[in-house]
Amino acid sequence: MLSLGAILIQNLVTRVTDRVDETMDIAKRNAIAGLVIGLLLITAYVFGLVATAILLSEHYGTVPALFGLAGGFLLFALLILAVVAMRNKRERELRLIRRQQLAVRRDLMAAAATVAVKKPFAATAVALALGFLLAPKSRRDD
Repeated sequence: MLSLGAILIQNLVTRVTDRVDETMDIAKRNAIAGLVIGLLLITAYVFGLVATAILLSEHYGTVPALFGLAGGFLLFALLILAVVAMRNKRERELRLIRRQQLAVRRDLMAAAATVAVKKPFAATAVALALGFLLAPKSRRDD
């Protein structure tokens, strides 16, 4: 006869195992579908490039059409590179600002802990006053 704890643990393990198996099945299915969809998209892209090259070669000739396509894709790649570089720079700036804010908060918490140890009643009064002053205001106009 199993104890109540053993039954509960067995039930928990069964539930967790079922959830893990279900999640793994979904992940495998999504990975296979993603690969098939990616392959089909790449195939469609290649056929679109070939069709564009043929269309442009009828108007401008083969070599100018291919150089035009290559130049267009080069410009597009450089544009994407510039956008990514700008986003990365902005993210670095935001991370720096967040780090500075966290450092200020950490220093403030250390100072508050020091004050709370030395003067607990004063620290409680300051905390209540700050809580009252910094509390979110109601947005309703009564």
